[in-house]
Amino acid sequence: MKTTLTARSAALLATALTCSLCAAQHDNNASASQSGAGNRAYIAQTDNLGGIFAMVVQNGNNNLVGNPDSQSGGVLQYEASNLRMEIRQTGDANRATGTQRSGERTWFILEQTGATNITAVRQDAAFESVTRVRQSGTNNRVDGDAANTLANGFIALQIGADNTVNIFQRRNGFSDSNMDQNGTGNQIVVEQTFADYTQHDMAQYGERNQITALSSESLFTDYTIAQNGTENRATTRTSATVSGGDLVQTGVGNMASTDQQGRSSEYSVTQIGTLNTAALTQTGNMSAETSNLATIRQNGQRLNASLVQTGGGNQGVIAQQ
Repeated sequence: MKTTLTARSAALLATALTCSLCAAQHDNNASASQSGAGNRAYIAQTDNLGGIFAMVVQNGNNNLVGNPDSQSGGVLQYEASNLRMEIRQTGDANRATGTQRSGERTWFILEQTGATNITAVRQDAAFESVTRVRQSGTNNRVDGDAANTLANGFIALQIGADNTVNIFQRRNGFSDSNMDQNGTGNQIVVEQTFADYTQHDMAQYGERNQITALSSESLFTDYTIAQNGTENRATTRTSATVSGGDLVQTGVGNMASTDQQGRSSEYSVTQIGTLNTAALTQTGNMSAETSNLATIRQNGQRLNASLVQTGGGNQGVIAQQ
């Protein structure tokens, strides 16, 4: 199950990563370059069979590409075979938003450097869509929303303090979320619903860690969550079908909780060091002849673990020291 999903997701993401020449293939091109304070940019493109390409570059403070809070405005791209937008902002209090709809292939690529950066992107009704966001600085936020897409991939990299990522993926054939945060005050929320295949791959390094990942009404799911240091918390929930697992936390305020229902299941939760708690509930069955596996391992100090499995070929294993 994991191999199939990962291969499909990797193929989707490779499309975006290797498409450095895509801009030359688009017939409808728009670009804006701004320097100074209080920059504003708005671009709208629609209805071009050859493809659409937009680039916005802003240097300075209080830059704005649209209105991220409403997820409207900014760069709008509609109804073309290929939709691609790139936004680069350098400075403080940067805001960027993009909306892409009704394209066969869509790419959203954003890079922000500075403080209090906010990005919002919506991709809807595409054959495949890819979002890549890179933010460096403090108090960064990314909001992503993808719906009605055959294959959707989201990559976010944040470096700095007080970083937040909120991802919503709905009614997609394949949904893949890959997040990496490095710094303090990190928080990730991923919600995937009504997808055939879903995957999260998340890593946080630093302090005040928190991850919440929810999947429901999906046929195949696959998670990996890793957190490194200080006030670790992670919650994953699924409404199962073939299910998934892996959760690793290392250092200080560890808590973990996962909840999977309705068919096969699997999991492995590992926590190492200080205020450990873990709870796992898997329900499974739906006439499955095997499955349900769970392993919880915790290493040191206030260890506490709970494991409940119902229906299927249950196995357990809790090891605490």
